[in-house]
Amino acid sequence: MRPVKDLVLEEYWNIGYRTYTDSDSVVNGKGKYKFDLIKASKRYWYADPFLFEKDGETYLFVEVFDNKMEKGHIGCSRYVNGAFTEPEPVLTEKFHLSYPYVFEKDSEVYMMPESHEDNCIQLYRAVDFPNKWVKDRVLIADINNVDTVMENDLLITSAVCPENDMSIDLRIYDADGNECPCSPVYTGSFTKRGAGKVFDFKNMRIRPAQGCENGVYGGKLIFNKINECTPQSYSEEEFSEITPDNIETDIMFKPSGIHTYARTGRIEIVDIKFKRTNVQRLKWIIRNKI
Repeated sequence: MRPVKDLVLEEYWNIGYRTYTDSDSVVNGKGKYKFDLIKASKRYWYADPFLFEKDGETYLFVEVFDNKMEKGHIGCSRYVNGAFTEPEPVLTEKFHLSYPYVFEKDSEVYMMPESHEDNCIQLYRAVDFPNKWVKDRVLIADINNVDTVMENDLLITSAVCPENDMSIDLRIYDADGNECPCSPVYTGSFTKRGAGKVFDFKNMRIRPAQGCENGVYGGKLIFNKINECTPQSYSEEEFSEITPDNIETDIMFKPSGIHTYARTGRIEIVDIKFKRTNVQRLKWIIRNKI
């Protein structure tokens, strides 16, 4: 069992959001940026933000980690009067869910969350957006990949190396689940693992990645410019990066990590890691072991 001090001292995540312009965005990789927060409770914390706009509304999908159950589910929040509402559960499984990549195709809205505990990459389809989802199909079976997004109808996904959980292969698959000739396009430390949806910025396609060097999870966000993305060839180069030192909030303690980035045309979001004492979490863990 883990040492008691590690169970009581918890690393947890809040969602930070702000309005931005292209000249005042964290993607520029310099300066200080003040974020408002969706703050965690003792039971729930929030990570892996993805934004989605539909019918004039802005929705935020997040991993909601439940300390009592020791697993994550997917929650949804709305942007109302300049602030996000408290996330409400929209998708729960027997296994852990996170990284809720939501997209629209052929007038249907889909979610491709991280479901590595179910050993596959799978799609859910909204039957009553945003509150009700059904399992649509498995894209790739018998695979333990994480943090999957799409670009040019290709899946960009991170395969965690079993010999070292801080090392990944960045792999590319087509829409039918076949690995592309160019894959893997990277093997090494967590400096390429996915950290959000690919987006447009100053006439570039930018893919955010986790900068988890030297065993530090959430050490920085790296914004990569995609130069080419086809089944035969993939290339990118680093455009900028930010660290927790770039982030300001109304919490008195300094952030210890950042992990995922999301944006719409006016709002940008990161998840921000802090540390706290949470005795209630220890009680839940002991209860679950009994």
